[in-house]
Amino acid sequence: MTDDTDAERSRDSVKARLIRFAASLRSRGYYRTLRRLHATLKPETYLEIGIRKGDSLALATTAAVAIGIDPAPILTRPTAPNAEVFAMTSDDFFAKCDVREELGGRDLDLAFIDGMHLFEYVIRDFANVERVSTPDTVVVLHDCLPIDALSAARDRTTALWTGDVWKAALVLRRYRPDLRLTVIDAPPSGLVIVQGLDPASRVLDENAEAILGEYAALGFDHWEQHRGEVLELVADLETALAGL
Repeated sequence: MTDDTDAERSRDSVKARLIRFAASLRSRGYYRTLRRLHATLKPETYLEIGIRKGDSLALATTAAVAIGIDPAPILTRPTAPNAEVFAMTSDDFFAKCDVREELGGRDLDLAFIDGMHLFEYVIRDFANVERVSTPDTVVVLHDCLPIDALSAARDRTTALWTGDVWKAALVLRRYRPDLRLTVIDAPPSGLVIVQGLDPASRVLDENAEAILGEYAALGFDHWEQHRGEVLELVADLETALAGL
């Protein structure tokens, strides 16, 4: 009995390690896509919301100025050259900082939004970024292709948590049809490239309360019913890059 139990525990341990290894490979899929975006766009200025350990911020090697925003960054590697980290919430950053001044008077070329994994935060972050952008600015959203109901819930109960960020793509699709959205199926939970920004638009701000009331209570079943609205925007990476 003891030998069988030990063998079973050993198998479980190996299985657990394999699952963690597979998850680590999937989680780095979007880094490869981001790296290609940086190589293609060669942004002179870059802004990232939600830098965590700084892995994606470190990709901004061409930027003369790279801004990272996170209330509790855990940097485990050198950041990009000329990067500055603001240890504050994105709301505080946009309220207190002159973004153009922080960019050295330059226009914003590329932004990556990967902050709080609740859709209303993503929409607010996008609206704040758009106000300091130009029509040529490219914005990338993370986690818009959910994996399952548990990891896509508003309350975090899983290690890999995308939250209900998937709603952000539906909100932009409905309230901002003037934007061009391209979805990349980058593991594990997708990226959305947003183009055609309008810094004068206040549609999202003016409808913030209505958007929250309409979308906050929607469950994963809504995604399953309406995923076609997002999936029809999916493009392979080469096609997406050709359109930048």
